[in-house]
Amino acid sequence: MKAQERFYSLSKGVDALSKEEHGLFFDAVQRLGLPNEVKQAAVALYLDFKCRPIGEYNAEHKNLEIFLIATVSLAAKAMGDLRTDHEFESKMFVSKEKLADAEERILRSFGVQDSIMRFPDLVSQLTKRQIESMAQSFAERELVSNNEREELVRRSNEYLDAAVEKGLTPKMSYRGRAAGVTLKAIRDIGLQISETDIARAAGFDKKSMAINTNIIDALLKDPKVRREESPNAGHSVKK
Repeated sequence: MKAQERFYSLSKGVDALSKEEHGLFFDAVQRLGLPNEVKQAAVALYLDFKCRPIGEYNAEHKNLEIFLIATVSLAAKAMGDLRTDHEFESKMFVSKEKLADAEERILRSFGVQDSIMRFPDLVSQLTKRQIESMAQSFAERELVSNNEREELVRRSNEYLDAAVEKGLTPKMSYRGRAAGVTLKAIRDIGLQISETDIARAAGFDKKSMAINTNIIDALLKDPKVRREESPNAGHSVKK
């Protein structure tokens, strides 16, 4: 079943939202210029998460706004609508760190029980959208050309698919996955992008990114799945 169909099958519609929740969703859709199908998907995702007894959402609604915005971010990526974290920071006035934390809490709740779509499929979809989002942010900052952006996305996805085939667990953060394979692809291509920039684009810290990269590197040591290294591999990325 497609992601869109899963989202719609669970959606209770905006009628199930409180006035405050509906207002926040409407504001997010307007500010970000999101299509209606992303809003519907976000509502379904939010309502599904809200009913989970994980203690992160509470009756006082202290966490209402950040979790609601996080579901919009996840839904946009899952539905194939490319949005950079910078857009959420600048238009929704939310820090990248808080957004990433809320997303991970939502995803962990899905890892415990069956949800909108198979957890590994959801993580894979989100990772690929994050890779595209990161590459787009590099292009917007003129760190890469359009051709380099496309090559970066292609190489990163190749590494991701190979790592998954070798046993990469879906429990690894999707942002961590994206950061790890993107860093590896950047080294392979020989792009001049610092590790700090990569971590920032992923909404991750350098230490965690290094740990995830080492895990992915270890999985890809098999010559059958590993690409031939560029002569510049491991030396072109700024620290």
